[in-house]
Amino acid sequence: MNIPLQEVEKILHLAPNPKPPSGLKERLVSKAPLSRSRAAAAPSLRQAVRESPRRWWPVVAPWLVSLACAAVFTLQQSELRDLRLAIETLSTRPQAQPAHDASPTPIDTQPSESSAGEQAEIERLRKLALELGSEVALLEQWRTDNQKLRQRLATPDISGLSTEEAESVGEAREKALSVACVNNLKQLGLAVRTWALDENDAQPPNLLCMSNELATPKVLVCPAETSRQTAPNWSAFTLANCSYEYLVTSGTNLPMTEPTRVQSRCPLHGHIGMCDGSVQANAAKNHPDWFFNRNGKLYFEPPPNNTGQ
Repeated sequence: MNIPLQEVEKILHLAPNPKPPSGLKERLVSKAPLSRSRAAAAPSLRQAVRESPRRWWPVVAPWLVSLACAAVFTLQQSELRDLRLAIETLSTRPQAQPAHDASPTPIDTQPSESSAGEQAEIERLRKLALELGSEVALLEQWRTDNQKLRQRLATPDISGLSTEEAESVGEAREKALSVACVNNLKQLGLAVRTWALDENDAQPPNLLCMSNELATPKVLVCPAETSRQTAPNWSAFTLANCSYEYLVTSGTNLPMTEPTRVQSRCPLHGHIGMCDGSVQANAAKNHPDWFFNRNGKLYFEPPPNNTGQ
């Protein structure tokens, strides 16, 4: 009986496909001895992997250090090579520069120009210093000459002058000292009035309280005074440093209504300062009979037909 091949294939395809019983795979795996050995060996492999770095690190560490040293050495060699090239380049530049710079550039001329300017400025300053030195020397000479002239004027008997000339010089000196004394008394009167304006017309009790109104205690010493010294400042001032007599020291108000009352007096020249701020020159010497003392107050009252000096 001859059956075609195609039919045979169909018959084979139609063969039954039996299913394996349940739990067959688990039973086979449990019975296999290889599976147990693998399960037992698994923890040892993991432990070996964990402990493996401790075993190979001592061997690998020297190689890593050698590689790092080699890398550093290579880097240093490259830097040294670059430095040599830079040094060679810089050393060859000055030799090649003159060939390219045929003519001087403005940069080369600038230092010479600046140095020339500095030299000119130095010369100018030197000449100026010489001129100033000569002027200072001239001023010093003038000051010395002025001091000599003052000493000669202060000397009663001036050598080289006649008696009439010496008397004229002495009179001029006395007049100048008298004028300076009058100015001092005027400043004292002005200080009294200024102090009174700030104190509700009250009279200054003494001279020391007017230290703010008077510029310096030298004003209180007559220029012709020879027995008293001027105080260097108000803290060192005493009555021994004052030539003038301050007469209006009592009362509460400034006696502006008494213009003929004497406020201050110079015993050397005889000048008197009035309460109205005026100064009568030489009044005590020329007109002693025009003074009157009433109630402890000194007044200077010229006759009606005289105006005083």
